[in-house]
Amino acid sequence: MLVSSGGAGPAGGVETCDAVVVGSGFGGSVAAYRLAESGRSTVVLERGQAYPPGSFARNPYEMSRAFWEPKDSLFGLFEVRSFRKLEAIVSSGLGGGSLIYANVLLRKDERWFVHDSPLPGGGYEHWPISRDDLEPHYQAVAAMLTPSPSPYPDLPKAKALREAAQALGLETFHPPLAVAFAPPGGQPAPKQVIPEPAYGNLHGATRLTCRLCGECDIGCNEGAKNTLDHNYLSAAKHAGADIRTLSEVIGIRPLDQGGFEVSYLSYGADPDQNGARSRTSRRIRCANLFLAAGTFGTTSRPALPTPTP
Repeated sequence: MLVSSGGAGPAGGVETCDAVVVGSGFGGSVAAYRLAESGRSTVVLERGQAYPPGSFARNPYEMSRAFWEPKDSLFGLFEVRSFRKLEAIVSSGLGGGSLIYANVLLRKDERWFVHDSPLPGGGYEHWPISRDDLEPHYQAVAAMLTPSPSPYPDLPKAKALREAAQALGLETFHPPLAVAFAPPGGQPAPKQVIPEPAYGNLHGATRLTCRLCGECDIGCNEGAKNTLDHNYLSAAKHAGADIRTLSEVIGIRPLDQGGFEVSYLSYGADPDQNGARSRTSRRIRCANLFLAAGTFGTTSRPALPTPTP
């Protein structure tokens, strides 16, 4: 149960809840679902927007606005980080990195798990878990994301890669992909309607099977890609999680009595003619805080403009 104090609603005071999850990608979405499923009042704070099927940028003008830079009135999908000799692109949207990744769900090979490996300078490195320890978790994720190999092995690009590998004496295989190529129990074919799961879909939009357009990394407009908004986050919402988009966390403070206070900017849903959005400061307190805003978002944050009350 969410509780608001000190005013009429969240903008007027400080809310309280059991758990706050910052970020809605692969870590945050799973945490939100499991927390809500267990009966805890859960709030998910995602800085980016929701992207239902058909809403991803495609033409040049739309792509020019599809970047995340609030100070420039840009609230789009891609955030570009520049470092010395390194560029990185991360996602800003409901579903996090699942919106722009290539859908490959490989399970880590047992040979990568280190057991008493000598370290330079002495000592040993050892993984505290084994591959077998991860297996039930792999199975749980597979049940939600339903990965499967491509049923189209002779597409020109796949065929060319296979022939090149064979010429080099290398093996090839078709990895499991989190893509719906067919309705459950049906035959693979493009643009078939995908039935909704029991927990529904938070977008309320029809999803269609893969049409082989190769646009996975810029957002799937068919809804064929099993991104986290279509499964874990929809299930979390169905279980009672409060999912808030355009909510960017700007501060975290531990409380003397235990728990945390999270400060965030709530951006207005409707931009003006220049793309600018209103900014409202909000605060929420929780007993448990889960930071899942990615490698860059969780460990570092650029300077933000002073919020407008």
